[in-house]
Amino acid sequence: MKFKELANMSKEEREAKMKELELELIKLNAQVATGTPPKNAGQIRRVKKDLARMMLLESTDQKIGAKAKKPEVKPQPASKPEPKPVSTEPKPQAKPKSLSTDSLDKPDNQKTNKNKIKK
Repeated sequence: MKFKELANMSKEEREAKMKELELELIKLNAQVATGTPPKNAGQIRRVKKDLARMMLLESTDQKIGAKAKKPEVKPQPASKPEPKPVSTEPKPQAKPKSLSTDSLDKPDNQKTNKNKIKK
């Protein structure tokens, strides 16, 4: 069954069709469980998809109905957060980076591997 066909149905017709499809799916699942193959191999898939379409229509109708009934609530302006108190104490000074003495003790040719001679 196509989505347009389902959308054109009244709510009562859709509910009746939904119950009918649920019963059909139960019967088909019982046939598979007992080992009897269904008349049509794609029949279970078709019934499941039709049920899903019906459920989709039902949920969209509920959402539309809920939006129509719900009164509009205007959001209240958010109050500004209180500013943090400013401390009068001076900030601690960052320590200057000290030079490492390791690089000063080594000669220039030992600092990098580029100057090493490859054999």
